[in-house]
Amino acid sequence: MSSAHTAVMTVAMVVCGLCGIATAEVSNAVATSRPLANAVEVRIKAVLASNSGKEFDQRLASMQRQFNTLFAYSSYRLVKEQRQQVAWGEKVGFDIPGGRYVLVIPKEFKDNRVLMKVMVIEGSRPIVDTVLSLRDHATFLVGGPRQHDGVIILSIGADTVR
Repeated sequence: MSSAHTAVMTVAMVVCGLCGIATAEVSNAVATSRPLANAVEVRIKAVLASNSGKEFDQRLASMQRQFNTLFAYSSYRLVKEQRQQVAWGEKVGFDIPGGRYVLVIPKEFKDNRVLMKVMVIEGSRPIVDTVLSLRDHATFLVGGPRQHDGVIILSIGADTVR
């Protein structure tokens, strides 16, 4: 991936956090204290955004304002949606379009926030490797890799399970 493309993904991550969809705290350190909840349900949506047409997938209706505010595309279509429960400190993986893979490791629940390591892997190397701190039940949007006639936007969410 080019450094310009990586910069676009990083800027999209920062913009999403600043707009209140979810607060992201990027950190190299990963906390390992004991969580209060028993597990986490991780939610991943892959959305194809393009300027081909004017379609807005109604399954994304609750996020339409965020998409229209953060991204400059005329069409948004949900192409894949997955949810999995995972224990704290365990790995959970999701296949996304384009032969990529998202790996999530929930680390800690503190101050009503879920701290989790997130990696997007293409081939054998990570193209995104970061730590997010999301409010419980929040969603984080990240724009990134190009796909056919548009770009894949990932929606990453976390819900504690007691």
